[in-house]
Amino acid sequence: MQETFPIDLDSLRAVLDQLNMGVYVTDRERRILLWNRKAEEITGHRAEDVVGKTCHEQVLNHVDHHGHRLCYTRLCPLYRAMMLERPGAEPEIVYASRPDGTRVAVSVSTAPLRDADGRVIGGIETFRDETRQVRDMEFAQKIQRHLMPAAPPSLRGLRLEFRYYPHDLVGGDFYDILDVGDGRYGILIADVRGHGVSAALYTMWLKSLEMSIMSGEDAGVSRQDPARFLEALNREFARYVVSDSFATACYGVLDERERAFSYANAGHPVPIRFRSADGAVEELKAHGLPLGIAAGESYGADSIALSDGDTLLLYTDGATEVRGRGGELLGPGGLAGFLASEARRSGANLPERIYRRIMEWCGEVSLPDDVLLLSISAIEEVR
Repeated sequence: MQETFPIDLDSLRAVLDQLNMGVYVTDRERRILLWNRKAEEITGHRAEDVVGKTCHEQVLNHVDHHGHRLCYTRLCPLYRAMMLERPGAEPEIVYASRPDGTRVAVSVSTAPLRDADGRVIGGIETFRDETRQVRDMEFAQKIQRHLMPAAPPSLRGLRLEFRYYPHDLVGGDFYDILDVGDGRYGILIADVRGHGVSAALYTMWLKSLEMSIMSGEDAGVSRQDPARFLEALNREFARYVVSDSFATACYGVLDERERAFSYANAGHPVPIRFRSADGAVEELKAHGLPLGIAAGESYGADSIALSDGDTLLLYTDGATEVRGRGGELLGPGGLAGFLASEARRSGANLPERIYRRIMEWCGEVSLPDDVLLLSISAIEEVR
């Protein structure tokens, strides 16, 4: 193997063994050619046991923090570095397998390796053990997840589904579904500027404000009046917002019996509706400024009814501010196309199917922002 690879691996290993980070080198088929001392220490895999194997072959078997398999897929960071012929944009947190089957959290950076003529002949991946940092983040993730519904309510004639994909272990997107009485459900979706820990702290504050409004003096009115609810939420949020932070939000009330959705919007990407009768896709109306910009902002409201086969998609802008391989922006139009295609197929797991379409379209290892997708589908039934 050394004879066919145009780099002196023995000399390179002598250098890389001095680094305080794991390093391995592969050929274009991702067969491991070099495995340094720190890589052994972090993963527990000895060089003599892994050199000559592909990186997924009972070695690292990387998965991301959503549990998606990376090795030997197009989502593999090392594969993308070689195929795109450029280094990865930023370190990625992934989970590598140890010989005993347990996993270790590592931050990986990747780059292609070139021969003297500039041709890509393989790849190099460096990684650091992030166990301590990730353990703290995972605890914060548990707290944040506890604030959001674990599962949607079961509704007659409606299927409500959601998926949340934070860019980091915690993020700035927030959703909640509350029974507001009379067969109606309040649905709040929000997106705090940024992502990571600072944005996650604001989502916890939003949850506190939401519960305060829902239990206050005007709770009976606010919980079933989207415009009034957002006005109350904005007043309180504006009192405590720091610097130039803000949040976008959409609050709607879903009527199970009428299959109607009334909603107000605070600078948030507007919901997208798929109409089964004619296959048309339309964006709903926008109403006002994001939360925290102006404490006295007023919001309008609108309402739509869902017919059999119709689907309404609420989302955060991480789902549309994505660029394809040629640099083109997906945008709401692209997302609407995915919604129409997947809604025609009917069936469950619509948010997950749409997310997969976004990932396939952009070809990235991960999206640059948090993504939240929430769908409301009208199911055909005898009523």
